This record gives sequence, C-alpha cells and structure tokens, in this order.
Amino acid sequence: MPKMNKANARDLYNKYQENCDCISQIADLCEKEQRERTDAETAEFNKLVQENQLLHMRMQVVAADHLRENPNARKDAEKIIRENASRGQKTEITFVREIMLVTDVTAGGIIPLNIEDILKPLTEGFILDKVGLPMPTGLAGDYIWPMYEMAEATVLGEGAQLADSKIPFSKLTANPARIGIAIPVSNQSINQTDGLLETIVREIMPMAIRQLLNKILFSTKAVNTAAQTAGLVGPFVKAAENPVALASTPTFKQLNKDMKAKVLESGIDGEHLCWVMTKSQKAILEGEPINARGIYMPIIQNGMMCGLPVYTTNAVRKVEKSYQKYTKSTTSWAVHTLGEGETPDYQVSGDSIDNALATITTPGDGKIAEVTVITEYIGLGDWRYQPMGLFGALRFVVDPYSKARQDAVDFVLNADYATKTLRPEGFILGKVAPTA
Repeated sequence: MPKMNKANARDLYNKYQENCDCISQIADLCEKEQRERTDAETAEFNKLVQENQLLHMRMQVVAADHLRENPNARKDAEKIIRENASRGQKTEITFVREIMLVTDVTAGGIIPLNIEDILKPLTEGFILDKVGLPMPTGLAGDYIWPMYEMAEATVLGEGAQLADSKIPFSKLTANPARIGIAIPVSNQSINQTDGLLETIVREIMPMAIRQLLNKILFSTKAVNTAAQTAGLVGPFVKAAENPVALASTPTFKQLNKDMKAKVLESGIDGEHLCWVMTKSQKAILEGEPINARGIYMPIIQNGMMCGLPVYTTNAVRKVEKSYQKYTKSTTSWAVHTLGEGETPDYQVSGDSIDNALATITTPGDGKIAEVTVITEYIGLGDWRYQPMGLFGALRFVVDPYSKARQDAVDFVLNADYATKTLRPEGFILGKVAPTA
C-alpha cells in the first residue's frame, strides 16, 4: 500500500463525511415517503457503508504513521489550538471513533492523532455508566436499536399464536437529529493547561455531552420545539403528565411501593433500573430514616435507594420564573407582566410562589418581585428501554470570537444524536410536594 502523509487525512475525512451525508439523505427520503429502501438505494447504502469502513481503516493508518514519524504531534496540535485562540482564529477538532483530527481552519493544515480510550470518558459519570449499558457511537444509516426481548425464545404448542410484541417495529429505528452545545474555557486555561488535548478528550468533551444529553433525557418537558419535532425527548416528558404525588420529604413507602413496585408490575425485568434526582434531593433522603423506630438506616445509603442506584442531575428539576407586584392596601401580591424598562426589586426562589414571597418580610407598595419556583421530581426507569447513540463524527469547533470580551474561548460541540422511549411503562416520575 502506498505511503500516506498527513495531507490526505483531510481528503479521507471529507470523503468519509460525504458518504455519511449521502447515507443520511437516503434515510431521510425513505422516512419522508414512509417506505422501505428501493433495491438501488440498498445497493448504494451498502456500498457507502463498506467504503466508510475502508476509509476509517485508512485514517487509522494515517494517524499511526504520522504519530510514528512525528513524536511531538500532540504538542503540535496543542500549539495550533493555542495560537489560533490567541489570534482569534478557529480550530476544528473532529472525532471519528478513536481517531482525532485537529484542523487549522485558516491555514488548512490537519494533524491526525490516535487517541486511546476516547469512548470511555464519554460515558463516565453518565447514567448509562451507572447501569452498565453502552453508548453506541459512530453509527450510520437506518440503525436499528438492539432489543434483548427480540432474542427470547417462546415454546408453544402446535397451532398456538405468538403474542404481539409490546414494542412496535417502527419504534426500533433510530432517527438522529443535530444537537449542539457551547462550553466556555478561559484563555488562561488554554495557555497553561499541560496536555490540552487530553483535557479536551477527558474533561471538556464528556462534560459537554453529559450536560446536553442530561437536558434532553431527564427534563420534564421538551428542551425546545425543534427537539419535540425531532423526537429528542426523554421518558419523563410523558411521565410528567400523571406523576406520583410525593410528600415534601418523600417516604420510603412512597418510593418503594408507589414507584418501584409500580414499574416492576408492568412486566419489565428491571435489570437496568436507576433513580434520577437532584443532588439536593439526594442529600435530604440521605438524612431521612426508612423507619423512625428501631435501628436508624437512611433511605439513601452508599448511593443506593430501595436497592437501586441513584443518578443525580439538575435537569430533572423544573424551574419556572414569574413576576409578582405587591399592593400595600390589600397586603397582597398579584401576577405582573414586566414592562419595558422595569426591573424587579426583589429576586426570590422557593418550592412555591407563596413560600418564595414569604421570604420578603416587609415588601414596599408597588414593588416587583422576580419569583423562581423550583419543583423537585424523582424519576425511576429501566434505561434499557431508552436507547441512545451518537451518529457519524463528533465535531468540536474552538471558537475564540463569541467570548472574546470575557477572555474566554467557546468549545462548540456538534453531533447527530438519537434516543427513543421504547416502553413508557418502564419509567415513572414522582412530584415532590412543596413545603407546607
């Protein structure tokens, strides 16, 4: 095989991405027209997938050759990032499975690198890691979510009928949509951090992905209209329509009987069940006994509750903001729409509007309060029934423009992501009551 140099790493990646776009176009057309692929489309699809496998192998060779011939390749890549950030120029960092491509957008140069264990830090600290499930990456085309139930054998007598599957086949096809998030990093950190690329791979990128996926997966409402349309919603959006009522300090009986037992009654095996709550809610339950009498044992102990692991994220918390205006003559607050030029005189928060306003002891007549109501939820689900994956390449743009005034650089992540709730009955949501 002829020797490859770093110059054609760009050509290999461009061709790889071009094939990914073609695969997506075929999938989009079939979805739009509600049909299977034609024979011609299937032949083209298989050809593109096979070609991308070959291109990926070639990129691995390019990266290995370049690193062997240039032992300081990583430092060269870090130098590009730092110099471009100081000059206000962009750098692109692309992850194609275990390969990293650092591109000088202005000069056009590209440095291919093999970075081991990219996928491990991707899911460390994520809920999939908690329950022992993988995060598929580098997916392409009309990917079908793997389901263990589909491999289960059924022994039937002659003439007996198979029961209908609880999961429609249409639900098993992944429909990826573009997602993005920006993480600001100070110029000082970029200039002083030793091992900048490792920091990007092991800290910045996983943090960016976790923040975004947590928001999609655990919110009680769709992140925005685009996410709703694209189907990028987690299981708690549906569960929030009819939540289990919990006390202001949830009891063991409510959590174990009204939530855990109810999910298991649906027929799922519960092998990958995991609780979801905020850190503050977890702290409360760590100090709350299972039974006030007898030997003291907290509801949450060693990160487990009712025999199941607990995952914490603020994304499951619902935050609503409103404005209230005080009238002294009636000693009452009323809903207020903030007019142009108006600014609130007070900023308060609580688990209800009344509790938040109660923190203002002597309100003035005509004064306006900005009230933030925080509603705590506790979620439970078997995450095998919420498959998710990242498609194609992960793309980072090191953008020094947007945060220039704050002496910071935005690391902007773009990826194609898909998730789907296969069995809604495998998830339940409890709503914590406000303090009386």
